[in-house]
Amino acid sequence: MSSIDFTQALASGARSYDRHVGRWWVQRTSSAAHAEAYVNIARYVARHARKRSGLLVDYACGAGLLTRQLVAALPRWRFLGIDGSRAMLRFAEAWARRREPGSPAALEFRLAKLPDFALPMHKADLVVFAFPNIITGAGERRHFEKIYGKDSVLARLLAAKREQAGAHVLYDQLFMNRMIARNLRWLLRKGGLCVRVDYSQGSRHELERCDRVATVFEEGSLSAGQGGRKPEKFFDLLYARYYPSDVIRDVYEQTGDEDFLEGGYSVSLLRAI
Repeated sequence: MSSIDFTQALASGARSYDRHVGRWWVQRTSSAAHAEAYVNIARYVARHARKRSGLLVDYACGAGLLTRQLVAALPRWRFLGIDGSRAMLRFAEAWARRREPGSPAALEFRLAKLPDFALPMHKADLVVFAFPNIITGAGERRHFEKIYGKDSVLARLLAAKREQAGAHVLYDQLFMNRMIARNLRWLLRKGGLCVRVDYSQGSRHELERCDRVATVFEEGSLSAGQGGRKPEKFFDLLYARYYPSDVIRDVYEQTGDEDFLEGGYSVSLLRAI
């Protein structure tokens, strides 16, 4: 387990990824487990890309290690990598500068505090969001609560159903993950595809019902009413698959929870509606 106190480090917000947490994350994502996962994810994305070319957004791209694999898998596409960490983007841009002159894919990296609704709307054909480590604060949550009050109510209902201590923390997670999903949809054209890669301890059908409902609420594919309120649906879930992998140890490294010594990741394919 890492010697970093993540609770204390992440309290400083996204700036933590410009410091030792960022160095830790670059080291973690440079592991053999991540390298194998990135190759697998890029192949998955390439298999499901419906067009020969288009715009792909690597959302929260970090140091750009997955972006490299996506560029290799889809050389005719244009790429935009977005992240909130200057330090991470310096790693990504250093790699981009070392590419062979005349490399086929057009590639740009952009700094943005995510979620960011000032990003170009409905321009992307594909968005990839892998191994999320986005830090948000109370001020951002309050801002979005004013705009998306219905999402806030539903997130509180779902958090309350868990009947456990720390429901407010679960609410924050549900609500802000929902805002990130809205941001992913914001970027996509209608009919565009979103590939989400989340840490997981098993396939979706193994989750308890409340966890399945929370998952589809967060990703924007929930259509069933909750507590007499019907959520807005902005994605159709097309496919989901679980892959065992040591990447799950990222979670153990941050939390110390030994339940995350085993597991892997889930890849979900969603279509913007």
